Amino acid sequence: MATIDAKTVNDLRLETGAGMMDCKKALEEAAGDKTKAKEILKKKGLEKAENIAAKGGAAGGPKEGRIGTYIHSTGKVAAMIELNCDTDFVAKNEEFQALMKDLAVAVCAFEPIAVSKDQVPADVVEAEKAKYANDVKGKPPEIAAKIIEGKMEKNLYAKIPGGVLLSMPYPKEDEFKGTYGDLLKSKVAKLKENIQLRRFVRMEVGK
Repeated sequence: MATIDAKTVNDLRLETGAGMMDCKKALEEAAGDKTKAKEILKKKGLEKAENIAAKGGAAGGPKEGRIGTYIHSTGKVAAMIELNCDTDFVAKNEEFQALMKDLAVAVCAFEPIAVSKDQVPADVVEAEKAKYANDVKGKPPEIAAKIIEGKMEKNLYAKIPGGVLLSMPYPKEDEFKGTYGDLLKSKVAKLKENIQLRRFVRMEVGK
């Protein structure tokens, strides 16, 4: 097993926001490789976030939160979002506030059609699937389903502009690598509360 020094553990803690023991365990599991340790922490964080969200969902979902807004410098495009959490304490947290701004900016910039995949209108989903009928003709059902899902992910859900907000890739990879949904889950894991983007409104002059 690789020897993990305190500085490396602390550096990882500062870069990820994870606890010291979690960082040490991740580095040990990754044999001292900090990049692999980050991936391990991310995976564990997302799993933790899903558990927190599941508990929150069973209780009827978070009831606190804030309304966030962003107006582009031109004054011609604006967005308003509702970001929910479990307590007013977390709603006041700087990281919650920063997440709210990031999401509002994304709504302005990327023109999403929905918050999540399950909110995309059924007729839009079916019309997109129909485009790939020839691509999967004659293929086994399981393979066809995977091909269609992959194309849907790329050409509809993660499409910029006009896709699904939580499926879109976060653009600042030096800060966070993953989708906006992954970013939200990372905050759930860190703040230890259920956080949900409930809805958004985008306005543009003349549209």
